[in-house]
Amino acid sequence: MKLFYRALLVAFAVSVLSPVSVFAQKPQLPELVTDRPDFTESSDVVGTGILQLEFGTSVEGDGQAGARDRVLTAPLALLRVGVARRVELRFSSDGYIFDRLGSGFGQTTTRGEADLEVGAKVVLKDGASGFGMAVIPMMSLPTGTDSVSSGTIDPTVKFTWATALPKDFDLSGNLNVSRLGDELGRYTEQAVSVSLGHGLAAGWGGYWEAYGFMPQGETRASAWTVDTGLTHGIGGNAQLDFEIGRGVTAAAPDWFVGVGFGIRTAALRPRHR
Repeated sequence: MKLFYRALLVAFAVSVLSPVSVFAQKPQLPELVTDRPDFTESSDVVGTGILQLEFGTSVEGDGQAGARDRVLTAPLALLRVGVARRVELRFSSDGYIFDRLGSGFGQTTTRGEADLEVGAKVVLKDGASGFGMAVIPMMSLPTGTDSVSSGTIDPTVKFTWATALPKDFDLSGNLNVSRLGDELGRYTEQAVSVSLGHGLAAGWGGYWEAYGFMPQGETRASAWTVDTGLTHGIGGNAQLDFEIGRGVTAAAPDWFVGVGFGIRTAALRPRHR
């Protein structure tokens, strides 16, 4: 995990020092598309030779009084490396998790590093015609702290779609299937999402989203959440974002808030003479 965070620091330094200025008024690259802050992954890849780093922090709360649970997670890092026009490699980790349960003398605390996830995104249909699709095969590796790690290799495949709508709206969604492990054993979990986005004034964008996890097993309940957020582009090669959400079923957190940032560089793109 320390190697992963060192790689993130190098990527961040390269992004800032790249000849393609983050704050350039006329970006040399296509429109910046991040996979945060919403749960729904985009159907776009970063592009050949593009290095894109996305990170943030979130706080979520659940329960009340003696059963109150508060979780802080950072840096929620995702490193995306464009290796072809339709393919990118992905390396991610939630980072450090701080979980405080209860209050007063009955309070307990769990903290530690989350597992590392590795994967790729492959575009099946680009969005030039107004509809795009991609697939994201990935797996979580048990590299984290024992108190936080699942302790198993957990594979996931995500199917993404997106379509353009009139008046600068867009609609997108995901279907995810995972094979996970916890203290109760191995199980299959499905997740679905739908997100409605809209361009706003002065470089701002907004979205409204609903998503749910449906673990298979008698003791596991479905968790559904609704959320909304804002994004703001900075000079074409960076983006600031904000999110807030609320659980609508008992198995989901009562609420969460988050803030994040995305930055990219073309430092790995071949230079034509």
